[in-house]
Amino acid sequence: MKTVFKLSTIILTAMLFVCASCKKKKNTPEPTNPIPPNESELITTFKLLLTDSATNATTTYMFKDPDGDGGVTPYYGPGTTTTSSQTDSVVNLLANKTYYGQIILLDETKSPVDSISNAVNDEGKHHMFFYNNGMNTILSSSNPYAVQLNGSNIKVTYTDLDAGSTQRGIGLLTKWRTNASTGSVKNKLVITLRHQPDSKDGTFTPGETDIEVSFKIVVN
Repeated sequence: MKTVFKLSTIILTAMLFVCASCKKKKNTPEPTNPIPPNESELITTFKLLLTDSATNATTTYMFKDPDGDGGVTPYYGPGTTTTSSQTDSVVNLLANKTYYGQIILLDETKSPVDSISNAVNDEGKHHMFFYNNGMNTILSSSNPYAVQLNGSNIKVTYTDLDAGSTQRGIGLLTKWRTNASTGSVKNKLVITLRHQPDSKDGTFTPGETDIEVSFKIVVN
């Protein structure tokens, strides 16, 4: 899983070469406004919150990668350590129900904890969440954007909008409507945040992946 989130598209175009044996050419102007390096943020925690619209009960499904790629082994919640974690997180929903979804992204290496979700929302016209790598049945490509998750047959409707000239959903806030029970069948639920600067068109293809988390889902 790639856990580095790119907050800007600034590219470092100037390189400084240091060579003790070489002299700098005369009349070579020094850059007055050097371009800063690309800033990046670490996503250590991915939370999917699903709230039952009838009871207001909220269940949190979590994936944690405490120090990013490498190092500490990533794990799923609800446990808070690798020893109390599970190998995968199974999302359990009830048939014929409506849930409200929220995705929260955090960098917990910082104090106070940094909410990457706020940055995604602020840069919403460059970001969009997709389910199962976009391999779903698109029920509506306009607003509100809606898909049916293949296998579990859950309708997911995006309830937030970006600030682009052509507004599109971001996917931080969603509404889920379940259908008939899938019994004990666990269908895949892959959630991917795509970074799509100046190319967001409602499809998965443009851009690159900022974070991707794989769950399983059961409708009881």
